[in-house]
Amino acid sequence: MRENQGSVTIIEIQYWEAPTFHDENTLMKKGEIRTMENKVSYALYVLQEPVQYVCLLFMATMYSLKIYQLMKKPGPPEKAELKGDRFAGALHSLANVIRPWGMESTRNNLYFYAEFVVFHIAVFLTIGATFFIPLVPKLMTPAVSTVFMVFMGLAFLIGVRRIYRRVTVPEIRIISSPDDYFAISLMTVFFGVGFVTMYLWILGKPETGWMWVFFLMTTFFLLYVPFSKISHYVLYPFGRVMFGQIFGGRGVLNRNS
Repeated sequence: MRENQGSVTIIEIQYWEAPTFHDENTLMKKGEIRTMENKVSYALYVLQEPVQYVCLLFMATMYSLKIYQLMKKPGPPEKAELKGDRFAGALHSLANVIRPWGMESTRNNLYFYAEFVVFHIAVFLTIGATFFIPLVPKLMTPAVSTVFMVFMGLAFLIGVRRIYRRVTVPEIRIISSPDDYFAISLMTVFFGVGFVTMYLWILGKPETGWMWVFFLMTTFFLLYVPFSKISHYVLYPFGRVMFGQIFGGRGVLNRNS
């Protein structure tokens, strides 16, 4: 807006601001109350919300088609005489992921199972951060954000170790595809970027270059994951159910595991 007052010209420039959220939390210094805000430019707001929604819809559509195709497939063929409970076998097989003592590979290497748990908790938290930061930043208090940051940092170290093992262990290297290397490398970088982003968020810096990279990588993941091996979490239940139905129906269940 521009108006003249005598010989003086007054100019007002209006800037668009993304919706501001307030979180009344005590930060760092004793006695100092600081208001946390997710105050970002219009460009970053578009990346954090509208762009993410479109990409999320695309990913959901691809997964829906994939699940629909899997549901149309017939069950596992079985010519052996039914001696057990196929349903119980399917449940037993699905629950295998929470029974590290049920498989020799994890029973003898509980450290690998601990890695698995920490890594996948970090995946959940990192994805959650991309929703909580723009939509409900008041939930991302310094204490909560620190928990997110710690898991991201641990997952980054686990990712580096997994890349090293994939390159140096012959048994793993021989079954690794380019997508395996790309996926684990990308996830490791994503955790590293998320770690720095959360640290800056705790300091009250919602818009940084790191935040831009964090959400750009999120956008890419939403488009890439349905076509990569990262989507194994969608295929896993189908594989375990079929496996459990076969061996459950044959009466072959390890009741001690």
